[in-house]
Amino acid sequence: MIQPHLKINKINKFVILPGDPSRIDRVARYVKDFKEISFNREFRIANAKYKKMPISLVSTGIGCPSAAIAVEELSKIGARIVIRLGTCGGLLSEMESGNIVIPTSTICLDGTTREYQPDIKKVNADLQVIKTLEASAKNINIKYFKGLNRTHDAFYESEKNFIKISKIGFISSEMECSAVFLVSKLRGLKAGAILVVKTPEPPELVKKNPEAIYKLTDDKKAEKGVDNAIRIVLESLLKLSH
Repeated sequence: MIQPHLKINKINKFVILPGDPSRIDRVARYVKDFKEISFNREFRIANAKYKKMPISLVSTGIGCPSAAIAVEELSKIGARIVIRLGTCGGLLSEMESGNIVIPTSTICLDGTTREYQPDIKKVNADLQVIKTLEASAKNINIKYFKGLNRTHDAFYESEKNFIKISKIGFISSEMECSAVFLVSKLRGLKAGAILVVKTPEPPELVKKNPEAIYKLTDDKKAEKGVDNAIRIVLESLLKLSH
C-alpha cells in the first residue's frame, strides 16, 4: 500500500536516514545505481547499491515527529535495519567540529516519544548495530566517541535549560534519535545512529558564551566528518547484510 507521507509502497531492507534531504546527494557520491523515487515534504527517498547491496536513503527532516512518521511507514513496506545519519552538538571539551559520535542510548526529552510511552526516560540503540558501527569506524581508522545522547525539541532552547540538563551526563545532543530508536523497537526494526559534531558546545564554553549552543559549523572539518560518517554507515550496513 502506498504510504501517506513517503508516497511509496516498498523499500529496501537497509535504510539510511539523513535528516537533511540534501545530504542524500553526499551519500550518492559513494554508491552506484542511484535513483530518486519520491520527494514529498521533508521525505526525499532514493534507492542505490553499495558494493552490490541494495540500500535506500530516506530523509526525515528536523525533529522527532517527522522521524517517527518515516520509521512507522518504512516498517510497513520492507525496512529491517535503519541507521540515522545526522549531526549533533558535542558536549565534551575535547570534541571538535567533524568528530563522530555513536550513541548507545538517548535521553528522551522530546514530546513525540512521550506520546508513545508517557513515562519513557531513555531508549537504547540496537546493540548489534552499535557494535557494527564501532567495528567499521575502527576498520577505516576513524576516531569516534560513544555514549549517552540527548534528544530534544527546541533548537533555540535557553542557555539556562541547556546548562541545567547537561548535568545528566550525555555527550551529544540532537533532535531525532529517540523517535528512530523507539519506533524501530516497537515495530521490530533494528536501529542505530552515527552523528557528526557540528556544534561544539561543552557546558563550560556555553556558560561563557551562550550563543555557542546555536552555532552550526560548516567548515572543512565538519564536511570531512560527514564523509567519514557516510563511509562508516555504508560499511556497517554491508556487514549487517551478511
